[in-house]
Amino acid sequence: MQSQSVPRRWLSLLAVPLFLAACGTPESPPPEDAVVRVVTPYTVRSLDPIKQGLWSPEWGYGELLMRATDDGRVEPWLLESLEPESPTSWQLRLRPNIRFANGNPLTAAGLAAVVDRHLAENARVGESLPGADVQVLDDRTLRLTTARPVANLPHLLADEQGISVFDAAATEPSGDIYTGPFRVRSLSAEELVLERNPNYWGGEVRLDEARIRFVPDPQARVLAVRSGEADIALYPPTEALAQFTNGSGPSVAVAAQPLQHLRAIPNLRKAPMNDLAARQAFALGVDYRQLAEDVLGVPYRAPDGLFPDVVDYALPTQRTDAAEAARVLDAAGWAPGPDGIRQRDGVRLAVTVLTYGSQPDTRTVAVAIQSQLRPLGMEVTIASVDDNYAAMRDPAGWDVGLSFDGTLGYTYDPIGPLRSFLTSGAQRNFGGVADPELDTLVAEMEATPDEAARRPLLERAQQIIAANRYVVIVAQRSSPAIVAETFAGYLPSSVLHHISAQT
Repeated sequence: MQSQSVPRRWLSLLAVPLFLAACGTPESPPPEDAVVRVVTPYTVRSLDPIKQGLWSPEWGYGELLMRATDDGRVEPWLLESLEPESPTSWQLRLRPNIRFANGNPLTAAGLAAVVDRHLAENARVGESLPGADVQVLDDRTLRLTTARPVANLPHLLADEQGISVFDAAATEPSGDIYTGPFRVRSLSAEELVLERNPNYWGGEVRLDEARIRFVPDPQARVLAVRSGEADIALYPPTEALAQFTNGSGPSVAVAAQPLQHLRAIPNLRKAPMNDLAARQAFALGVDYRQLAEDVLGVPYRAPDGLFPDVVDYALPTQRTDAAEAARVLDAAGWAPGPDGIRQRDGVRLAVTVLTYGSQPDTRTVAVAIQSQLRPLGMEVTIASVDDNYAAMRDPAGWDVGLSFDGTLGYTYDPIGPLRSFLTSGAQRNFGGVADPELDTLVAEMEATPDEAARRPLLERAQQIIAANRYVVIVAQRSSPAIVAETFAGYLPSSVLHHISAQT
């Protein structure tokens, strides 16, 4: 690497307490109109920028090099510009006058040290940027080169699990080593307390303080807003949302983009889903509108393809047509048996659908699908597991796995999810897809930074996936929140930036 060396390693949470203020001692809050109280199920466990840096852009105490927006774009954030020089080389130029909350400036040399640190210790960055090297060109400019083309670099630099930006000169993690509009006043196992960053480079910060309480119980989060103990409850259970539609008191707010996608992943490695006709009948037999509108309701939408329509290359590749599903099965030799379940060569058209407890809506969906597919002669058995990824890595015991995995992530990146879930041998290719043409298309996308040139590749990939039913998008979901009347204008972020300078 041609960047500066990094100071001594961060001490771990076990060695260095991260309580920046005494636990259990309430501090005098600023005026009520300048503070927000949020409850969330997810705990910020430390301020380590490598292991826990993802929380910094979510809660506004850190920022990324690029930013995904609610209107479907990815734009420079800490960067002023990001320009490809070749398929394997990019020039990164920082905005001027960026400072960390501790007052230190962010320079190209400091950013190079940050990138090196992530490449060495953040496995996600190392996998995304193979053979990466950074070179400092001037005080604000870097050159990043990779061993293979990475056309989705703008999206990768907007990924909260990627390169979190921090002060590489600091010797240990603390609340002021980030660049965001807030700095961390205190962090405990129960609460994160943020205050306005007096050194913020990006302009006015509207809030004086934000208090983020970690509340795993979903009903407790709902009750916190109802009782006035919190202003915003994130990740509320779907079944609770109907309580807040009467027009008075707390209300439901829904993010603009449906970036959370419930996939139905067929297991191509065993019967009956190794048969294309069975997969096609499954896709045609699911009533997507009924699931979204009648079974689930707010904040769901019915999908009509792999990608949501926020991206202009999305193709309509899914529809509901029970009559066509029956014709497909008839043509493939799946004949109704005495009990109405179809059979072929002594094999029943019976599928086990996996659901998992951390996403209770998966069971609700599975029960509805069970009812929808029974008239077609497809028998559905529902199995619940604790870890759906672990269960799907074992080819035995399941036929269709339900899993919430966005086809664009939270950065509108089609390439990364395609590679991770649908290319041969990929870590999350749970269904066992092995399609040489699809593999080639994804590799070509990675070598094509120009979006217009990439569009026909993306369209062809969608056609291949749909023709073979390698995956079915069962439902699209936008992030909901329950919001008190005092914050009635709050909208959840489609891209998980819960608190910002404008909040």
